[in-house]
Amino acid sequence: MSENKVVECFDKIVSSKKFLIICCSAVFLLSIFLRSLANIGPDTGVYIDLGREIARGGKYYYNFFESNFPLSFYIYALEYHLSVWSGISPILMSEIFINILALGSICYSARILRRTTIYDNRAHYNLIIISYFIGFFIRADALELSEFGTKSSFLLICFFPYLSYSFERTQKFTKNDLIQRGFLMGIIPCFKPHYILLIVFIELYKFWKNRQTRGIVKFILEIDKLVMLLIGVTYLFLMLKLTPEFFEFIVPMWPKIYTAYDDLSIFTKNALVSLGSIIMIHCLIFIAFARLKFTENDRILFLVFCSVSLLIILENIGSIDQTGILYALYLTFFAKITYDLILSGKYRFRDNKFLMITLLVWPLSDMSILPKAIISAGGFINVWWLITPIYPFIFCYNLRKKDKAAFNVFKRQYLTKKRILAAIFTYVVLLLIQICTIRYIGVWGFLVTNIAALFFVLFFFEKFYSKFVNVFSTFAVFAITISLSCLIYNYLNPLSKALFHRENFYRKSEDHIKYYVMKYAPKKHESFLVFSPMIPDQFPIMNYLDKENYHLGNVASVMSGHGFLGSGKFYPVTKDKDKVLTLSYLFEDIKKQIKNQNVKVLIFNQSFFDIESDKCFVGFLEYYFYDPEFRKIFFENFRFENRILISKKIENPFKKTNIFGRQKDRFSDLKPSKESISSDLEVYVRK
Repeated sequence: MSENKVVECFDKIVSSKKFLIICCSAVFLLSIFLRSLANIGPDTGVYIDLGREIARGGKYYYNFFESNFPLSFYIYALEYHLSVWSGISPILMSEIFINILALGSICYSARILRRTTIYDNRAHYNLIIISYFIGFFIRADALELSEFGTKSSFLLICFFPYLSYSFERTQKFTKNDLIQRGFLMGIIPCFKPHYILLIVFIELYKFWKNRQTRGIVKFILEIDKLVMLLIGVTYLFLMLKLTPEFFEFIVPMWPKIYTAYDDLSIFTKNALVSLGSIIMIHCLIFIAFARLKFTENDRILFLVFCSVSLLIILENIGSIDQTGILYALYLTFFAKITYDLILSGKYRFRDNKFLMITLLVWPLSDMSILPKAIISAGGFINVWWLITPIYPFIFCYNLRKKDKAAFNVFKRQYLTKKRILAAIFTYVVLLLIQICTIRYIGVWGFLVTNIAALFFVLFFFEKFYSKFVNVFSTFAVFAITISLSCLIYNYLNPLSKALFHRENFYRKSEDHIKYYVMKYAPKKHESFLVFSPMIPDQFPIMNYLDKENYHLGNVASVMSGHGFLGSGKFYPVTKDKDKVLTLSYLFEDIKKQIKNQNVKVLIFNQSFFDIESDKCFVGFLEYYFYDPEFRKIFFENFRFENRILISKKIENPFKKTNIFGRQKDRFSDLKPSKESISSDLEVYVRK
């Protein structure tokens, strides 16, 4: 069968209604099956617990310490009331509630899409709906921890219909459409204020596009903007009325706990990591538009790509919730552009089959190998500096061989002394920029500028190349396929782990914690407290055991003055009074919980995943014992019970695990370890 017939068959299948129904049903059922095999996510457990706290009249600062806006927790308070009324477990109620909302959102989005130009091409329509299903129910990163009940899920539920409303329309908005669109625009920032970026990019573009017929005043006074403003003002009023403690106490504490928001150097480093390891490699897909037409709907998806990328940079933590949103929204664009590439005939499989099969199939042996091999200081991303000077000779040779007349035109117009010197000068300047970048900004800055330089060189080369050859160059096919491959394996990696029950790092210590809690705190009012850098050590265990969280925080993690994202490094010194007050607030509550007779078990997880091997650090107890009052209270109330070391096998002890190609543990260079400690638990029980 010829390649053209294969493409026609592909188009016919993707455009069919059966394809849409089968794919969506399979994704939903697979998600339900996989999530039924595992516990709910730790953050979902926190939301369930806080929903119960709010339903009982709990307040920010006085009853719990949490940095997120209250809307998500009020939704969970509603779920808690429904759970009590129906007799259904809060955990099961959370799953039912979020699935119904997600299905309703996607069905609503599908109805909206029928009145857009997306529906003119049924394949585009099908692929966008399928990408909504995959983006929510098989969410990259979130699937591994079954993290489906947090603000990220609520954001996607609201954003899918808003995005559907934003595509090019075949019918004008009715008044009801504008009210519904305005409601979505208003509710999205209520989950987290900077989520408004996802709206601002699209709305500013729509204003700029129609600036000749609509002035700024007319734009602002449209029904959807007024509804958005009304919801925002109402929400702010309700927060000031119902949760004034949030603005009075929590907002000033944010930057003192999350150090990236209080230190520009940390923020910049994290931003470069997000750009270099996640965002930039996916930008290579836009090389496709060197040849494909950039449609109105592509512009909308491009703006979504930009806004969600900026969102991740601003959030600056890189949690699974955040990257799950990013990959879910990336997928919508990638699905459409991949179809367009295949149908265009310019991204030919037959001409590049070995390269494309290698990049798509090779990582099956190791799901982490592709990103590490591509996005690293010594990876394939640097090969293009060697290829670039050689490729013009290959291009000239192939062009002369295929079309001598075209080669003569090319030679006469482009192989002039001026153009050759300009090309060499550009190459040298770019190379010098990379050298300066790695010297003054660091490896992550080097990767960001390197991929950016690769993108622009390839994009403009393809513009030039299209004058002589009708298909993408091999170099461009390589870059585009890499971008697609990385997104595909960001979905397949957690799916593979969930399907084949691979070891879950966060839940290895769960059985041990459950054992000691059930042994020493068997009654309902009796509880436990985990000291750990990670929430999964306490939640969702606390939910399944139906225990009260008496501590103000989600987990006791005040460590060496660095708060929740602390490194435990020895010893931080700070003159920041606000930080001292914030840490004192949390530390005093820890003392309170040690005195609390209902807290029967303390578990200290002394393992740290991000500590460099050549840095001195202290554990929780070592640090807390510098406070005489804490030491006195602790020894009066608790005794040592056991220490548990949990290790995991290293599949290939000789494999370099760091993205830059070096081991974190220097001793492994001498004698590679076959196992590594994942949890170091110390158990203390009340006397």
